[in-house]
Amino acid sequence: MDTSKYKLKLFGNKDLPSYLLEKNNVVRIIVFTTAYSLLFINIFKPFNSESWIPNVNAGTNYLMYSSLMVLIGMVVVSLSRMLMGYVTKRVQIGYGEYVLWLIGEAVFVSVFYVFVGYAVGFIDRYLEEMPELTMWEAIFNIFTKSIANTFWMLLIPYIIALLYLDNANLRKRIEDLGGRKMESSIIHLKDERGEIKLSTNIENILYAESADNYVIIKYINGDKMMDFLLRTNLKKLSDDMRDTPLQRCHRSYMINLLHVMSLKKDASEFVIQFDTTSIKNITVSKSYQDSIMDAFTKFQK
Repeated sequence: MDTSKYKLKLFGNKDLPSYLLEKNNVVRIIVFTTAYSLLFINIFKPFNSESWIPNVNAGTNYLMYSSLMVLIGMVVVSLSRMLMGYVTKRVQIGYGEYVLWLIGEAVFVSVFYVFVGYAVGFIDRYLEEMPELTMWEAIFNIFTKSIANTFWMLLIPYIIALLYLDNANLRKRIEDLGGRKMESSIIHLKDERGEIKLSTNIENILYAESADNYVIIKYINGDKMMDFLLRTNLKKLSDDMRDTPLQRCHRSYMINLLHVMSLKKDASEFVIQFDTTSIKNITVSKSYQDSIMDAFTKFQK
């Protein structure tokens, strides 16, 4: 999140997810809402819409009229989302502000519908049927009905579209997380010259032990525990493995915290107890106790 943005949180709510503002998703919402509205109007003819304009019947004229009304709504919403994109580049909004914006869209769409109704003579017909009303009273009545109808028309496609995008974003996050886990599970052990000498799943490594100018890597190969001699030192290996479960706990040892069953306090030192009895217990030096405790909490399954 861009921390340089001004935060507008009238309701103290959470930040609006960025996927709702992505261009492709905005286009999806507009296209789906337009298609849904056009089909819904022509199939169900809601709100007694066939009587809204004189000489409109259930055939071609009604289709042309309904298409015009839906097109007006699509244009207004498209312009609104362009403005939203411009605003949200500078202002961080939350869910409450987003909902207010959608309500504002419905109101502006209703205003345009009233204007079209005036232009095609619908308001004049409305006054003929209700002569007791003034022009402004008729406009207000039509406007309030238009708002109610617009809200009902937009509510269902908006909910469906938002639920779909939320589900798609959740699936993407799970896939990304799975990909990162798969990628991070493979580690590459490099020698003192930076050349990769052993690549394996991190769970196969048990611990590493310093041996003069080499490090002995204790790892699992099939059902057997094997040794791999790596020409390097623990300091370099520790730097290479900084963000992995393979952590330094002693001047002569690094341990894989994925295989640590417990940290047992013995006098002033902690003793590593592994999840297999075939590995000897290893002591945690005092200087590494804090870092090992933090890493143990982080990397335990």
